[in-house]
Amino acid sequence: MSDRTVDIIIAVHDVRRNIRRAVGSVLSDGDPSIRALVVCHNLPAAVVTAELADVIERSPGRVRFIQLDDGVPSPSGPFNLGLAVSDADYVGIMGSDDELDPGAVAQWRAVAERHRADAVIAKVVRGDRRAVVRSPAKRVWKTGVLDFAKDRLPYRSAPLGLMRRDAVERLRLRLMDGARSGGDLPFVTRLWALGRVVPAAGVAAYIEHADAPVRVTWDPKPVRQELSAIREVLGSAFVRSLAPGYRDALATKLLRRNLMDTVRIRDGGRGFTRDDVRAFREVVDMIESISPRSLGYIALIHRLTVDELRRGEPDLEVVHRLSEQMANPRHWAMVRPAKFTAFFHAQAQPRYVAASALIKVGASRFLPLARNTAVGVAGLVLATLVALLLRRR
Repeated sequence: MSDRTVDIIIAVHDVRRNIRRAVGSVLSDGDPSIRALVVCHNLPAAVVTAELADVIERSPGRVRFIQLDDGVPSPSGPFNLGLAVSDADYVGIMGSDDELDPGAVAQWRAVAERHRADAVIAKVVRGDRRAVVRSPAKRVWKTGVLDFAKDRLPYRSAPLGLMRRDAVERLRLRLMDGARSGGDLPFVTRLWALGRVVPAAGVAAYIEHADAPVRVTWDPKPVRQELSAIREVLGSAFVRSLAPGYRDALATKLLRRNLMDTVRIRDGGRGFTRDDVRAFREVVDMIESISPRSLGYIALIHRLTVDELRRGEPDLEVVHRLSEQMANPRHWAMVRPAKFTAFFHAQAQPRYVAASALIKVGASRFLPLARNTAVGVAGLVLATLVALLLRRR
């Protein structure tokens, strides 16, 4: 039986990005069943084709180009189009200045086939130093099907890796139209909650690069605009239908990561406008409505920041000082949860910090061998003890 086909969808809106590196890495292993589907976004296909001429020549028939001229500076449109037109068995999405390790796609496909998975979560590293991205902070020993809450899947905010195309259709997955940032949040929330998801830890990685001359998603925007995808998700009937544990996991992640990042990138809160503060409060209220307990799970410093911004007249200098303390992960108030009685809860700050610290262990290619060796040694010790006991009788 021939290998199932794969389309890696790459949205290109600027040929100043290193698209030759991205497309070339998809095609690097010479497997004709693995293809690149390039969406030319508000950019003539001829320009992109010319930039990739030598890559196409080396891999004839493995690069397909489609055009999208919607005038919208959002990555959601081209990725949604690519997912809609692909006829492959598996699909993946990729940034146009990112890169895949040799053999990554084939390894992800093998994992998906072995576990009959709807999605394989890629191991992600950053830049030439290959710093491991610490999300999701899953259970370190877990290599099979992951749990939305127990394995903290909401912390992986982009569907990097591989997805079964029929699962994209079956689960009605779609990136949020027009979103300049966070458009994949509705997509991954449904996928992680409803799909059969497995990790690709210990294998070839997806490499994120930050060397592009222009990035759409990094420029600060009004908080109301930046948090629009979160509002969309929190207001959906789907999220409100989730089990309480799932809602807690999602809500805690949004508070701990998204909302605190909103503060951090605006000079630690000093850059907040009055409308920014209002928008921040509104989202906190929405989060609290789906998970009242989540405000007790986040770090004490996070909770103090939220409380200050919910005051009638918040002091942004106080917020800034709290933001400076957040930068020190060893600060006690960054380790203990806001509600001390929640200390040992799976979503609470201490267990999240511990799980994040162990991610490198879980991502190691030696983990499966170490786990199997430990099981084998334990079995041998047990068998030896049983044999000794029987001999004494």
